[in-house]
Amino acid sequence: MKRMWQAALAAAVALGTAGAQAGMPAPTAKDLTPAVQAFLAEHGDLCLAWYDWPRDLTAAQLQSGMNEAVQMPVLERLGIVQSVPVPVSVADTPKEEGPARRYALTDKGRQYYLHRKHTVLNVHNRVEEHDADFCVAHLSLDRVVRWSPPESVNGQLETQVHYTYHIKAAAWMADPQARQVLPVIDRIIRGEGTLLMSATARLRDGKWVPVLPGQ
Repeated sequence: MKRMWQAALAAAVALGTAGAQAGMPAPTAKDLTPAVQAFLAEHGDLCLAWYDWPRDLTAAQLQSGMNEAVQMPVLERLGIVQSVPVPVSVADTPKEEGPARRYALTDKGRQYYLHRKHTVLNVHNRVEEHDADFCVAHLSLDRVVRWSPPESVNGQLETQVHYTYHIKAAAWMADPQARQVLPVIDRIIRGEGTLLMSATARLRDGKWVPVLPGQ
């Protein structure tokens, strides 16, 4: 009897959700535009996940060709960071013994280190909160292009909204070598007005609102 009652309840919830979807007018670009604008107001900064400064690179890292080992010298030439040698001795990994470099932000670089609490999803899809990050550009909405049919997610209607954007990048990102060592940022800059980005919107109290990371 209990299982029959649970099955009946689940069926009623499903029918109720389907009814809500059927009775809800399909969203329009005008309906979804405020949600994307609100999303970009919170998460429109293009940042590099460089949360902590100064940043140290060992001799082995500097020789490895890893991203930061290539990027930091370019940023130093542009006056964004400055470096000093730091002696390093790692007993367990002798190959990493030797001088490292410590990179710190200059006065110019600190303009791009935004002290603003924000939430991100890490590579393991876990929520992380950070108080600051190094950001090189900001996106704003150009126009909503298309969106997916709204579907019920945890009892609420959601849609994936695809949009084009405007971008305001740091002036030094015009430097060809900076664009070369930051290829993802370069691609987004080049994609202004044409490249599609996406954001999730949720229907709440009759209005579409953004779903931010961790929600």
